[in-house]
Amino acid sequence: MDIASRRSLSAFCVLPGIVGVTVTLVSLKFLEEEPGLLATGAIASLICLVAPIWINAAHDYKNRARLLGALLLLMLAGMAVMGKALISPANIMMLPGIMTFTLAVGWRTGLAYMLAALAIYLGCVVQSPEPLGYSVTSSNVTLLTALGGAAIFIFIGAMIFRHEMVNAAMRLEAAKKAAEISMAHFRERAATDALTGAANRAAIDQILAAEIDRSRDAGRPFAVVVFDLDHFKRVNDTFGHLAGDRVLIETVRVVKQVLRTSDTLGRIGGEEFAVILPGVSGQQAHVMAERMRKMIAEISIDVEGRGSVSPTASFGVAESDVNACGADLLERADECLYSAKRGGRNRVESGPRPSGTTVSASRVG
Repeated sequence: MDIASRRSLSAFCVLPGIVGVTVTLVSLKFLEEEPGLLATGAIASLICLVAPIWINAAHDYKNRARLLGALLLLMLAGMAVMGKALISPANIMMLPGIMTFTLAVGWRTGLAYMLAALAIYLGCVVQSPEPLGYSVTSSNVTLLTALGGAAIFIFIGAMIFRHEMVNAAMRLEAAKKAAEISMAHFRERAATDALTGAANRAAIDQILAAEIDRSRDAGRPFAVVVFDLDHFKRVNDTFGHLAGDRVLIETVRVVKQVLRTSDTLGRIGGEEFAVILPGVSGQQAHVMAERMRKMIAEISIDVEGRGSVSPTASFGVAESDVNACGADLLERADECLYSAKRGGRNRVESGPRPSGTTVSASRVG
């Protein structure tokens, strides 16, 4: 049980007890008969006795039977005390009613109800010309004892039920949050390349389609860069696939250093990647691609016993136009990429600027 639960249960148990003690003192001062002391005192002391047992043991549901047995003994002791009192039904039934309000509305509002009930009780005591006595017969004492015990049992049962409901709600909320986190992780994994951490092909297609729509609505261009690691099969054949995987991972790492937070890098093939650059013209994208190319060329990966791997990459750049679709844009960038490979590799080639577009004035970081 956490600290907040302990404090809450302490409030539920102790506050009615405080009211009971107050009523006891008022009864002793203003009533001519002593039964008010025994009746309300029995209820107050019983609640105060139950409180520490409940707070320290009720959360251990493996010992539920032992706990309820202890509560039963306390109930019997309290009923024995109350059975000796000359009490009014209004007195003995008042506190359980206030307890019920407390459970139903929460301890803050319940405290307000307690104070209001206490004010009414004080008013009745002060204004009454005669003691609030009650004629005593054996049947009345038995009835009131049973009513008092039943009311307290109902209160304790309601408290346990409420605590279980609160715990169930907390467990449900925790399970809901865990499911949301798990679903978010699942969606992230479903859109991410497992090896490199870049977006996968499905995510690139989705982001590209959304960017085309935004570009048309805003009337601004954007660019796509496609690049491919040169002679990557040779790297795998010479140094092994583990070395090839290290090259892919390092390539993604250094390329991300060039990109802005709004840009998206994705792996769309074995050694082929695509970059979506929102709000960027073809000319600006060419500059960014050159920076990526230089950073990839600076990679050097040592392979034990086999030397080092220094990859290069060829780039193709295409700028969107108002009639572009995702497949067409990637195809145009691919054509520029293959032009770069035919031109000797380790270079950037850009396609012609589409007609009807304007160069964005946004600054590229």
